[in-house]
Amino acid sequence: MRFLFWLVALILAAQPVLAQPIPHPSNGRAFEEDIVTRVYIDLPADTLNWILQNVTSDREWHADFVHMHNGQADTVNDVGFRLRGNTSRYSGKKSFKISFNSFTSGGRWEGLKELNLNGEHNDPSMSRARMGWHLLSDVGLSASRSNHVRLYINGDYFGLYANIEHINDDFVERRYGGKAGNLYKCLWPASLAYLSNDPNDYKFTSSGRRAYELKTNKGADDYSDLANFIQVLNQTAIADLPCALEAIFDVNEYLYTLAFEISTGHWDDHANNQNNFYLYQSPEDGLMHFITFDLDNTFGVDWIGQDWTTKNIHAWGKQNNGYPLYDRVTSVPEYQLRLQLFLAAIDAQMSSNAYIARSLGYRDQLLGYVGPDPAYPLDYGYDSLDLYDAWHFPSGGHVKEGIFPFINQRVSNTQNQLISGNADPILWRPRLQGASNQGPIQATVVLLDEATPNSVLLQYRETGTTVWTAVDLYDDGMHGDGAAGDRTYGNGFSVSGSISQLDYRFAAQDVQGQLGQWPCTYATHSLHPFPAIVINEAQSANQNTVYDQNGDDSDWLELYNPSFSSTSLVGLYISDDPSDPDAFHFKGGSLAGQGHTVVWASDDSSLYDNHAPFKLSSGGDWLGLYFKDPSGSFHLLDEVQIPALAPDQSYGRITDGHMQWVVFDQHPTPWQNNAGTFGIPGDLTLDWRAFPNPFREAVWIDHESDLYKDVHLRITSALGQTVYEGDQQLPYRWEGAGPGLYYIEIYSGIHLTQTLTVIQVP
Repeated sequence: MRFLFWLVALILAAQPVLAQPIPHPSNGRAFEEDIVTRVYIDLPADTLNWILQNVTSDREWHADFVHMHNGQADTVNDVGFRLRGNTSRYSGKKSFKISFNSFTSGGRWEGLKELNLNGEHNDPSMSRARMGWHLLSDVGLSASRSNHVRLYINGDYFGLYANIEHINDDFVERRYGGKAGNLYKCLWPASLAYLSNDPNDYKFTSSGRRAYELKTNKGADDYSDLANFIQVLNQTAIADLPCALEAIFDVNEYLYTLAFEISTGHWDDHANNQNNFYLYQSPEDGLMHFITFDLDNTFGVDWIGQDWTTKNIHAWGKQNNGYPLYDRVTSVPEYQLRLQLFLAAIDAQMSSNAYIARSLGYRDQLLGYVGPDPAYPLDYGYDSLDLYDAWHFPSGGHVKEGIFPFINQRVSNTQNQLISGNADPILWRPRLQGASNQGPIQATVVLLDEATPNSVLLQYRETGTTVWTAVDLYDDGMHGDGAAGDRTYGNGFSVSGSISQLDYRFAAQDVQGQLGQWPCTYATHSLHPFPAIVINEAQSANQNTVYDQNGDDSDWLELYNPSFSSTSLVGLYISDDPSDPDAFHFKGGSLAGQGHTVVWASDDSSLYDNHAPFKLSSGGDWLGLYFKDPSGSFHLLDEVQIPALAPDQSYGRITDGHMQWVVFDQHPTPWQNNAGTFGIPGDLTLDWRAFPNPFREAVWIDHESDLYKDVHLRITSALGQTVYEGDQQLPYRWEGAGPGLYYIEIYSGIHLTQTLTVIQVP
């Protein structure tokens, strides 16, 4: 059995690593993975007794919170504390919720409103959910951050807990950008069956709560988007469903998530149990998004008598039985082939050496803490040996398989259940960025297929005309496409300054001549005739990142000029309130092509022209960039909803001018190029390093092991210019070529082994 597992892993390792289109925030202090931190809760003893005796209550009680991290205590007074969960409320080992904004309006800790501490009493490994969340993150899907903590209440050790990031408005703003749209928590019986065109009919309750519970924008309580999604899903003919559904729903994200649920045996889901998913209507792309959760009943856990290692991948959920999302989507032949592509990607990552080693690391990390856990044995008599064996052996009862045997059998059976056929190239998360007809426009799209495509194109035309112009898109790291080989294709183009609206579409052709296109007809993109300047980055909790002219750690925002020519700043206004667009304006000056400028949000504009008369809230804030025309009318050029940020985090475009925003946990870049999420892209088994990053005098390039010593290096600037190339022995100290963003290509032999992104600051 073990031989088969490694054989399958080696076969799947040949599959290319997929791009990561959905950002995953850095773990920070709250989700530190290298250590098991301690959480202390203090509250009156009689209050604790009441909580433990009234297990169905969601009443929150006043408590004090302390987080101990490497000997450093972080204290938050007057937090909310209560039980959480469903059936786990009746278990011996309880689960708890800690809320930082229940009694303190806008309160956050490390940018979080709340912590979910899950007892994981059903899982002897205590790690299945954590493994699932990390797998989702690895392949670029929406994933909660997670780790383990030790919980102490009133000085008593309550045990080891899984700390799982809560899915709320902060969660979706960090991953999808903008101000949070409607987020629905969907629990049984959330079937997505059609009831009527009346949005209010989907507000029905079960077990004292709505099956589709709106978690954001509760004041409006508007279910129109959900009703429209359900109507299109259920009442569109199957032949017309792809075009109709893809216009309002991220179908590829759903199919990828379904592949995850199949590969991990997540059966307590939408497809089998009308349960445990969120739907999120994003104002940024206008699409409904599917997010799975509650991942503990996975990797061999079963409560309903089904062998999830053998169940057919094309008959995973219930068909013709009131489960229309799974049933109707998987009735489309092309979607069945797409599902297989996503399954290959999930299985490759799940079977990789890196994923296996990391999951064993969880076991080794927890062993020393589970023995003293007084609640671990309460429900099923588990002890330390059960945790150690959980990766290899079943535990009896509902734990039918060890984690690794489950993965081995599921991957093997998936390979035997594939249907024949070649999927059309999949074009996922297409983007046009740049709203000015006086500056460059950047096109990017994620391309998934069985092999490298023959061609990937953007086609555009001025709305109202008939002639299309084609732009070739590349995945070489040189055309605004991200890292070379990450399957994100891109290129820039310019239009006439008189064009106010474009029609556009993406197309790709594979080696077998099959064509993929998005959308079915074309989309439109509006342009304005104002300067090509955008909000590029902002920091709302500056403590030690940078200081203003007075030596104060004021908050700040950065503007960027994506064009190649200097642009006057006169006439540009910035505000944190859409009802007051003229809060701050530039009195003069210009911004160089591809240049940056910073405005301090200090709430004191009396001394300096680059200080705005407002501050930014670390709990989340809005910024708008306006142009005031000669008639006195204001035009909104750019806007951003900043999510809640922890101290010294910033929120910025993943690269300068890019449409996608991410949280920069350790490397805010005022006045500098945004360099995306720092780290090692691609194959996680290759631990290449470039440090420090950002750097000043020099950067060291090295590999963690001794496997790579003689390499060929090619270093290029953000403009694609080669600034260094040569053979070197590692570690190698490169002294840079002036401030800016650089890509380090590392070749082992003649093969490109890795690409690292670094930034040099003054």
